[in-house]
This record gives sequence, C-alpha cells and structure tokens, in this order.
Amino acid sequence: MTVIQNDGFEAALATTQPRHVDLARTLMQDIRDGTLRVGELLPTEAELCATWNLSRYAVRQAVLKLCNLGMISRQAGVGTKVIADRPQSRYVQSMDTLNDLVRYAQGTTLQVSARKTILADDTNAALLRSAVGTKWLHLAGVRRGGDAATEPIALVDIYVDKAFSQLPGLARTLDTPVYTMVEEQYGVRMTRVEQEVQGYLIEGEQAHALQVKSGSAGLRIIRTYFVRDKAIVVTTGIHPASRFSYSTTFQLTQTVG
Repeated sequence: MTVIQNDGFEAALATTQPRHVDLARTLMQDIRDGTLRVGELLPTEAELCATWNLSRYAVRQAVLKLCNLGMISRQAGVGTKVIADRPQSRYVQSMDTLNDLVRYAQGTTLQVSARKTILADDTNAALLRSAVGTKWLHLAGVRRGGDAATEPIALVDIYVDKAFSQLPGLARTLDTPVYTMVEEQYGVRMTRVEQEVQGYLIEGEQAHALQVKSGSAGLRIIRTYFVRDKAIVVTTGIHPASRFSYSTTFQLTQTVG
C-alpha cells in the first residue's frame, strides 16, 4: 500500500473525465482569482448546465471534485458555497488488491430482503455515478455475523450496473461480496474503489431494523467499484457506532532530496 500526498491543482484534476474537466478548472480558477469569493454561492446546477451545455451528471461530477478538494461545500436548501480559495492538502490511499474489503465480509452474511431493477433518477444519479435513466439492479438487506440470531451489523444497499447484473450466485443469503461475483461472471477486474465514511443519525425504521434506539449515532459507508472510469457496483452500509469501528493505517513514503 502506498500513500501519495497531493495538493496541486493539475494533479488534483488529473483523473477527471474530459467532459467536465473544463468546468472544474474554470470554477477553481474563479475561486483562486476572487471572481467567486469565500462565502459566496456558486451558480445553481441548472444555471451551470445551461451555461456550459452539460448534463446534470457532468455538472455534479465537476462540483464533487471541488468538494473533495475542500474548496466548496454543498448544503441542502442553501446551495453550494465557497469555503476555501485553495485545495486542502490531503492524502490519497491506494491499494494493490481488494483483500482488505474481502476480509470485512468474511464471517458475515447478507440477508437480502429486496431485489428489483431501478432507473437512476435525479436523487440517486450522483451516488451511482451514472446518467439519469440508466438501469441498475438494487439489492437491499441486513448484514449479520455468522450466527443469524446475533444483532445486525449493518443495513446494506447494493447497486449493480444492469449490464453486469446477471449473477447466478445471487440468493436470499449472500456470503460473498457482490463485486467479486461480477468479476468472476463477466471476466472483469475492479481497477479502483472509492470509499466515503460519513457520520449518520439512525432513526425510525432503520433504528428498528438495527435494534438500536432512534437517534443513535452511526456510520454510513459508501463504496464505489470502478472498471477503469465506469462505476459498476455501488454499496452503502449503515452501521451502529456501537458495533462497528473502522481503522486505517497510512504508510507515508519518504521523499528523496
């Protein structure tokens, strides 16, 4: 495992897809030179779509890049606000294999309670990294330990690109990660995984399903599995904080000279 420190503008956008790279670069430059000042709101998504003749998905991807750099922040009902005029220094973690993610699922089972085909809409297209109207297989269920009688570990939602969703091994109970089933069935290899860990408040039906008090603290983990630049599998898991911890070790490389 290697860790790369990345705080340059050009390096930050090196992996951005061409159709929205120009928008991301322009917004960054506007923030740098004060055209968009800290505390101001960016133009709305609709305005950016019209001005740049881009789809909502492309605009969201450009905005997401700046969010990841710590330059802007999105808030529902308010808009997207500039919070810094420079990217914040960050570390990028890379893995040679996905063994760590496989180990997470070892000794657990996913009890699937729902399975259906959905269309990406305005609400979930950004999560699925896809255009509105694309088809996905959606699985929902509860992950438990080896003993089905134990307390649930997480509420899980899995989305699989429809073109890769014919998986003979799918059953009511799964003990194999779905992304490995996709790799084996279609002869592909996941080349990148993006992971986001969020603080989460577990309430209502979710609290009941996880057997915790409504209002309990939790973690929401989103993992997106890519084959090159295409998102193939997206998983979300909601974990009670009292039953889950996440630990990462970063090995920093030495710079010569």
